[in-house]
Amino acid sequence: MRFQSSVEINASVEEVWALVDRLEEWPQWMPSIKKIDKVSEGPLAVGSQVSVTAKVSGLVVKLLMTITELVPERRVVLEGRALGTKLTRFYALEPVNGKTKVTIGGDVFGALAWPACRGGQVVSDEIAQVVKKKIEESE
Repeated sequence: MRFQSSVEINASVEEVWALVDRLEEWPQWMPSIKKIDKVSEGPLAVGSQVSVTAKVSGLVVKLLMTITELVPERRVVLEGRALGTKLTRFYALEPVNGKTKVTIGGDVFGALAWPACRGGQVVSDEIAQVVKKKIEESE
């Protein structure tokens, strides 16, 4: 099952990436994200792991996510598992007429795919809108 949300932000890809890349700060301005910790040392790269604690639909979910693809300022893909369900999450940035199109989404497979997909959609919509607001209000 797939979920996805897109938004155009009135900012350069570099500005948007700078915010996306600072994962540890997300809980300060993202209501559903309660905690993000880098598990791996050093800068984010393929193979790096992050621990994400999120509150979705009243449930607290903790995931260990591994970066499986990273193209700086363009795309990052993470994979993780929880309760027999596999989650792949992606963030893609594309320059469009002086703005940046941000697409956030993922795929879920397994026993709890349907509720995980619903929760993933809620979080993706929230991230897209909050990132847009945070960047455009800071200009």
